[in-house]
Amino acid sequence: MAENKDSYISKFKPTSHFFINPDVLSQTESQSFGPVDENEYRLTTKFTVGSGVKTAFAICKGIVLVQRQTGSTGLVNLILRPFTQPIEGFNIKYFIYRGLVEADFFNGNKVLTPTSSTSDFVNQINASFVAFHNSTDPGQQVPDFLAKYIGFEPVAQADNLPLSDFFFKESVYVESNGEFVEKDTEAFELPVIDMGKSLGNFQAGECGIDIVLNYGDYRLPTPNDEFVFDLSYARAKEAKIVLNNTMSEFQKKLKKEHIFQFLDAAAFFGFHYSNGSIAIGNAVKKGADIYNDVISKFSYKNRLYLYIQSDRGRSYNFYNNYLIGETGAESLKIGLSENTLADAVYATQGWPVIIKDNLEGMLYLQFVTDNNENSMLYGQIANIDNAVKNNFIDAEYLKLPDTVDGTPNDFTKSIVLSNAALSMGGNLTSVANFNILIFQGKANYYISGQETDEQNVTTDILAKANFFDDVFDLVSAEPLFKADQTSGYSVLSSQKLKLVNHFFDKRQLGISGVQTVNVQDSISTSISNPTTLSRVTYVTETVDLLNSGLSVTGTITPDTRSNPSTSKASNDIKTYQLPDTLYYTLESFTDSSEIINGLILNAKDGSTPTKIILGLTTEENNAILSLIVSKNLIYPRLFLVDLFDGGNEFVSIENIKYQKYSLGVVGEIATGALRLYTPLTSINIYSLDRKYHFSKAYSEYMEDLTPENSFTITNKIG
Repeated sequence: MAENKDSYISKFKPTSHFFINPDVLSQTESQSFGPVDENEYRLTTKFTVGSGVKTAFAICKGIVLVQRQTGSTGLVNLILRPFTQPIEGFNIKYFIYRGLVEADFFNGNKVLTPTSSTSDFVNQINASFVAFHNSTDPGQQVPDFLAKYIGFEPVAQADNLPLSDFFFKESVYVESNGEFVEKDTEAFELPVIDMGKSLGNFQAGECGIDIVLNYGDYRLPTPNDEFVFDLSYARAKEAKIVLNNTMSEFQKKLKKEHIFQFLDAAAFFGFHYSNGSIAIGNAVKKGADIYNDVISKFSYKNRLYLYIQSDRGRSYNFYNNYLIGETGAESLKIGLSENTLADAVYATQGWPVIIKDNLEGMLYLQFVTDNNENSMLYGQIANIDNAVKNNFIDAEYLKLPDTVDGTPNDFTKSIVLSNAALSMGGNLTSVANFNILIFQGKANYYISGQETDEQNVTTDILAKANFFDDVFDLVSAEPLFKADQTSGYSVLSSQKLKLVNHFFDKRQLGISGVQTVNVQDSISTSISNPTTLSRVTYVTETVDLLNSGLSVTGTITPDTRSNPSTSKASNDIKTYQLPDTLYYTLESFTDSSEIINGLILNAKDGSTPTKIILGLTTEENNAILSLIVSKNLIYPRLFLVDLFDGGNEFVSIENIKYQKYSLGVVGEIATGALRLYTPLTSINIYSLDRKYHFSKAYSEYMEDLTPENSFTITNKIG
């Protein structure tokens, strides 16, 4: 890709400070990030620190936690949680610095006293500590600055404590000498440090750094299938995924999915090459200087990591539904040109990533597809040269012409990826980088039940996903930020991207890449007991959008660019409100003998909203949670079972068309198969517009919110 080429990647403007003076950094191939063999994957980018200035610097502005390194004498690891993201729109959860000298932070159980040679970090936290005590106890001697005041108390902190307990601390107060004080092990505040400030010094020798992606700030019930970010992980000399023979094949698959949340440091900083900057001290590096002065220090300086996310947020071909043939593991075609495409496995040494070294900038792919109307592709972090718009490719453009005999083609058109490359010795060679694609190319089916015939042969009954099934996840999750007990309002954002097709009058309108948001709220009722109704609202938040040129209504509304991972109500608002650009109208209709308070989602500018909403009562949501627990479901998603045949809608006695569904949940069972379950007592879900979906109880007490009746909203989601 030419350096001055306008591309989708150009919208990202990454800005970071390098974490060490690159002149003292070296790396061997055996220290590098990525697959070691088919059973081991290194998550830490290891490197060797030689002679010279070994100062560690803050990659970005962030919150700092320091922990003693397990099995090492005099070393600590530092966890930096970004306060300001280095790549806007692509969130990092943690930077883990492994192998810093403890004596640069602490003297015994006390924070180091500042001198002319101590770090910016030590100097800053000491100044803040003194200023705090001078303001609260003027004229009194400032007490000793104990290490535990910034969260460093290794003996009292168990290895299994989640890191989130430190960054999202909920204070607990206990009685002491007749008054309530904060529990001793939790009486700390984590300090904030600015980008580029010195933190301490790496040891001479082998050190490491982890770069962890953020999927949202939430807590899942244990056990679960996600990577465990606890003190054991944070304190380790290095982090790896290790598979063993006691695991089933499905358990190994689940473990392998964890690699999606970690990045090679060379690829992370290489991503800055095209349109970003990296500070080293007072110097700012751009373009070729980033490669020459920073990336060239890494062993895999010319490596591309291609991550492909597919059905239900799992890796491509996780469910073995994209296989090219009946035998073999090949699931896509890949090549350096249109004419060199060859069948390939989506894996490197068995791990779900394609790794390519020394590309000349271009990579060609073809995916397996059944050409269904929900087929779509999005380059979340990539430059797709032949994308339709905004890095999207829709079903129509993905489809190849039928073969000569009229048989539908099993592959998509060729997808052309371009990545930054520079000229070396007269040849182009790639700069270390990573791409993330999201592809859906086949209809999703799930086991909804079983039937046994007269010969006692049992056959699975399959259910097909709707156009937005599998979107609403984290059903069992709790936000790390919780609302006050008196409010009952909280918001949880799932930041792992999904794709949603939009339809109008059964025709495709466009595609959006979305995050999802779970809102817990309450609404006033018109009765005395109860006076409020607790609810859960699931909402899609548009991050990027393809507005199809075939749109029958002209335009669709992009709702938002991003959403905080957690938040809670302000100004005593306890009920979910739509953003200012949207409103709903009411239209009552009769289903059987029940009057339903129907909801229709509208945009104030007359465009078609992209937002998908599903509203339940807390009691209905709890019925789904019970199913997840009782059936031991892994990776559950909400599911709507059509109660209307062949896409035909219901028509009420008021002559109003509506859709009706039965609410269920789909998850992976222990064998890895996908299974659909519905509650014993059916939960009916209705929609008038395929945008706003709701149960009867959820919408019962909602009032008209047309623009002329709307009010100023001070707490908005979306």
